[in-house]
Amino acid sequence: MLDNTLPETFSSGENSTMINSEHPLVQTESEGRTFTITLNNAAMRNAMSTAMFDGLEVAIERVRASVQRDETLIVILRGAGKAFCSGFDLAECVNDNTMLEQFVRRLGEISSTLRIMPAIVIAQVQGPALAGGCAIVAACDIVCASGSASFGYPVHRIGVSPAVSLPTLMATIGFGGARSLALSGEIIDAQRAKALGLVQFVECDESALAGRVAALVDALLLKGPQALRATKMWLNQIDGTSPEGFLGSRVHDTINATAKLCGKKEAISMLGDFWSKRKGGS
Repeated sequence: MLDNTLPETFSSGENSTMINSEHPLVQTESEGRTFTITLNNAAMRNAMSTAMFDGLEVAIERVRASVQRDETLIVILRGAGKAFCSGFDLAECVNDNTMLEQFVRRLGEISSTLRIMPAIVIAQVQGPALAGGCAIVAACDIVCASGSASFGYPVHRIGVSPAVSLPTLMATIGFGGARSLALSGEIIDAQRAKALGLVQFVECDESALAGRVAALVDALLLKGPQALRATKMWLNQIDGTSPEGFLGSRVHDTINATAKLCGKKEAISMLGDFWSKRKGGS
């Protein structure tokens, strides 16, 4: 049975002022009913380090509080520079064998939170959205990408499974597509991702991408906020990603299973070998 319980009121946002909050690696901006989170480490292609996770978790907690106060309807998630997010900061993982497991757990919680958050989450993707970056994209409601965008889970080469992303990935692109993308480690372009259903809009360049996202936000803001939030909630219940659903109820199982692999000899050995070859230029 679908749960249609929603708050009876929703702030119009007409009198809301812009709030800018800067973290070294994550920036947030709130204006009216739209909350924007920007991964802001272009030099590292927005790789997910301890500091990046810290900033992103704070930003998501801020937006969650705003949603609970009925102030935010739409969340935009984007990356600065030429990449959305290239995955984990592997240098940090090589230096400390426990970090990879910690990163997986934090990524799983962030992805789950984005999926069940009662706000419409839009990913604005240019350049690579790989591994953890692809997991975040798969958790969003609507994905807009530029022609330069790429997606995939090239993680088996370091002995890691992408299973932490499977609940939302399977719900988004179907079991067959998820199985192929997760097992192959293939990196696909924006048009292929659109064909699979991972991406909904593809634009020729970053300027057109920004315009598409702005137009989408404007269109959504004309809709009934309670109806939009109810629709997302019902979609989650139907596709199984709600906390009690077939996929949502397995989120912590996939997080734990993926995290445990990170501490195995295979992952430690393969990550070290991959990193030494990369640093050596081979």
